Amino acid sequence: MKSLKYLLAMTVLTGALTLSASATFIVDTNPGGEKLFIDVANKDVSDFEGFVGANNSSAPHVDIHTTGNVNTGSGFANIKPIKNGSLTELVFTPENGDLFADFSFRGQLNDAANGTVTVTVQDNQGNPAQVFILTGLGGPNDFARQGIISLDGETIQSVTLTSDFKEVKQIEFSLAGARVPDGGSTVMLLGVALGAAEGIRRLVLKKR
Repeated sequence: MKSLKYLLAMTVLTGALTLSASATFIVDTNPGGEKLFIDVANKDVSDFEGFVGANNSSAPHVDIHTTGNVNTGSGFANIKPIKNGSLTELVFTPENGDLFADFSFRGQLNDAANGTVTVTVQDNQGNPAQVFILTGLGGPNDFARQGIISLDGETIQSVTLTSDFKEVKQIEFSLAGARVPDGGSTVMLLGVALGAAEGIRRLVLKKR
């Protein structure tokens, strides 16, 4: 009976460690990537588009929707609320949901944001959306680049940014397959799991 308990513990421990090594999207402050270019200077709009990697229609398209009308520049440009308006949410939707695995941005926040941005990413593989709350971003000056990356093959169906924005800018996407490696953490965790399993196995043998 004790042997069964030890084997059960070994199975649970190994499974837990193996699962912890399998990440989905994670926060990365500078994942790199290709620039998102806004096709034209937009005035007082809530829907427009951009191109990733080049400012022409042959590049991959991303549809952009905002809560609160905005003005934009053309090119690798800023997105700002209209005069006396507000910008509380932006949704970036690649037209090809299998193309991108990373996303990052910079910007400025109004005081009411309390230095916080909520990032919601929906993958294109049918998994539940993931929510990340980024804090300590300050305002009203520029905050450093913020982003998310996938480590296990998920691609981006949409990314939603929620806060009280003064502006959002310098948006970048990375192509799937160009992701930053996990620095060996998966291999390390797997090694820990196997080591723990071996230790428990030896303990079981001694008890016999």
